[in-house]
Amino acid sequence: MFKKVLISSFLFGLINAQSPDELYKTAQASLDASKVSKAEEEFNAVLQVDPTFAPAYLGLAHVSMRKGDLKKSGEFLKEAIEADPENKAFRTEFENMSELNTLMSKGIRSMKNGEADNAFESFRIAFEKFPNYPESVFNMGLTHFRKKEFTEAVEYFNKTLEVNPEHKTAYAAIKNVAKNYFNNGNQSYKRGDLEGALSSYEEVLKVDKTFYQAYYQIGVIQSKMGDKELAVSTYEEALKVNPQFYKGYFALGLAKNGMNDMKGAISALESAVDINPGYDKAYGAMGDIYINAKNYEKAKQVLNIAITVNPNYSKGYANLGIIHVEEKNWEEAVTSLQMAVGLNKKDAMSFFRLASAQNSRGNCDGAKIAARNSTELKNRFGGAWFELGIAEWCSGKGNKTGALNAFEKARSDRTWRTMAEYEIDKVKNPQKYAN
Repeated sequence: MFKKVLISSFLFGLINAQSPDELYKTAQASLDASKVSKAEEEFNAVLQVDPTFAPAYLGLAHVSMRKGDLKKSGEFLKEAIEADPENKAFRTEFENMSELNTLMSKGIRSMKNGEADNAFESFRIAFEKFPNYPESVFNMGLTHFRKKEFTEAVEYFNKTLEVNPEHKTAYAAIKNVAKNYFNNGNQSYKRGDLEGALSSYEEVLKVDKTFYQAYYQIGVIQSKMGDKELAVSTYEEALKVNPQFYKGYFALGLAKNGMNDMKGAISALESAVDINPGYDKAYGAMGDIYINAKNYEKAKQVLNIAITVNPNYSKGYANLGIIHVEEKNWEEAVTSLQMAVGLNKKDAMSFFRLASAQNSRGNCDGAKIAARNSTELKNRFGGAWFELGIAEWCSGKGNKTGALNAFEKARSDRTWRTMAEYEIDKVKNPQKYAN
């Protein structure tokens, strides 16, 4: 509390050390530089020193004009006139405000009546005569926006910001134009029109270079088109705008992995989970990378985090199942893969791996159920038919006909043909393999 009193006293001392004229010049310089809020504070500081200093009231009137508040502007002009009744310029400026009010009212009325051209002309004249009033040029932009002439609309919204860089509605309007282009891009993307989507997203960035989602979508398309390097640079642009955009880091990680940059991919994915510790997909992607590198311990670490933050993350269980199968830990493989297919009943590959694990531990009935589920989902996949054949034969204790039928279907898949033919021979000629 004592410190605050000292600081306030110090600032008050600084203000009083300067004359009203000096303070006024500083405030006017701020206004000329379009630092509207700063100018407002400084004109008020002048009046703290000298409440009768008329030019400061005029300055506040101009600040209010820049902020689009004609009523307040008029009130400050009245204060200026009262402080200096002999100054005719103050009275002239006050009288001119009625013309501005008339022009703006006429323009707004025309806009409500759907007379866009008449509205635009009223706003144009208002801006020409009163170039420091932002609402006239903003409304010129609005007439174009309503006609869906977005390029022209943005031009006028940017002119509004030149008059008053703190004009929140102009900023919002520019964002709305950008969103229109962005939505068009999304629709094109959904239709599979990647070129059309790219064009729309590029329009977004012409309007608003801070629209990081557009950079992201462009990166997604570039990645789809096979240009991972370009996608990486585009994702990095998105992250410059919004360093907390964890999905951007995720996409960056996938693109870098596609370029065989394992270290860069892991680094990007770790950034994603630093920002969002519950981002299961990022842990899953790290798991994929570590599995491909056969670093199973690291893979298990990140996948266990994935299923901890999201116990319903089926891919996490599926990938743990892959690792346990590779390590021949059949019991753990079965447990993980049962969780995976329980959460995602359309995961044909997990059903296949579950059948393989069940066969490896001698559970023929469990293997048959899993293999049949896999064949129903992926009828031409020889691996599922092969595991069904192994389960049906069940080391010679099962159904010979069922096993042969399954192996024959496995033979149709070139990848599994040699293995299927070997098993067919074993079933037909068991005496050859008796030892």
